[in-house]
Amino acid sequence: MRIGFAYDSAYPWFKGGIEKRKFLIMNALKNAGHEVHAFTMFREGMPSDEFTYKGIHYHCCGSAMPTSAMYRNGRRNISWPLKYATLLDLKIWKYRFDLFDAEAFPFLHIPKLAAYARLTGAKFVVTWAEVWDRNYWESYLPTIGLLGYVAEKISARLSTQSIAISSATKGKMVEVLKVPQRKITVFPAAIDGKEIGNILKRKIKKSDKFVVIGRLVPEKRVDMAIMAVAGTGAELIIIGTGPERLKLLALAKKLGLEKKVRIEDIQEREAVLRHICEARGMLMFSAREGLSIVSIEALALGTPVIIVRSTSLTKEIRRHCYTVDERDLSGSISRLLNNKKSMLYSPNIDRRRILEEFSAERSEQVYKKILDD
Repeated sequence: MRIGFAYDSAYPWFKGGIEKRKFLIMNALKNAGHEVHAFTMFREGMPSDEFTYKGIHYHCCGSAMPTSAMYRNGRRNISWPLKYATLLDLKIWKYRFDLFDAEAFPFLHIPKLAAYARLTGAKFVVTWAEVWDRNYWESYLPTIGLLGYVAEKISARLSTQSIAISSATKGKMVEVLKVPQRKITVFPAAIDGKEIGNILKRKIKKSDKFVVIGRLVPEKRVDMAIMAVAGTGAELIIIGTGPERLKLLALAKKLGLEKKVRIEDIQEREAVLRHICEARGMLMFSAREGLSIVSIEALALGTPVIIVRSTSLTKEIRRHCYTVDERDLSGSISRLLNNKKSMLYSPNIDRRRILEEFSAERSEQVYKKILDD
């Protein structure tokens, strides 16, 4: 197969969950002998606007905005996806593919790709990490939220087939976007088994610290993680960047946790995985998650993932996690730390099952089936 992928950011030059998942899928398809192309935006560290990395052919449609400009007032800057959608034409029409997969969000590029697929005969797949209903759109973007919702609904009708990264996302596609179930494939690919195995070969000692990894935006509820470690004596390592950074540092200072809470920018891959391995647990209280690759990686590495009932994780992941009382976060964490028989010291995680369920190695099987249908 000759397969194209489209998203405005690419891993490892932008270290987001969607980007990492897409890279794992492309890498698995390339390893299976397929020709893989990625259409993205140029970022610092890339060798040129046309290059091959680990056997994947990259085509940059223009220069990405600086990461610092990605958000305005805590909301995604619409100029970035608009630029990508506008410049995509300059690259894509030179090529022909058997199948083309585009990330749904932020939707502006989907109509162009649908037209491209129709005119060239390619199967067109749209991958959905999240689905927002009208109420969420209008609370997120009070002035133009309705337009975002309309763009989302239109995008859901333009693909040959849709891929949902979890059963929860599929459910929302059916409920909110009215996509027929037969047109949705659930594919929760998230981890590289070889990478996980290499880390597990090392003997990394646990310490009384917890880790949070993700964008520093309100929906991730990192403030809850800071409050959870208050009074426990444990450290909290927060890995990520975003508009909430100063607010979170101020909260840590207010709680007297300046020496216990540390915020670090997204690091090299090995350093991130080491932080996960060293931690007693990962705190995942996010109110908005598509699949949460870092949670799956933590479980695969044997590090417990601690959630609250209002956490947005899908059921595929929740069943492997440990739920604490949202009304008594600090007390719950303290009791776990003080009990040497708790899951923090003897986690009961079926790592083999995690690796089988969420491995990207199933990519060829999934895409071949879509192409043959």
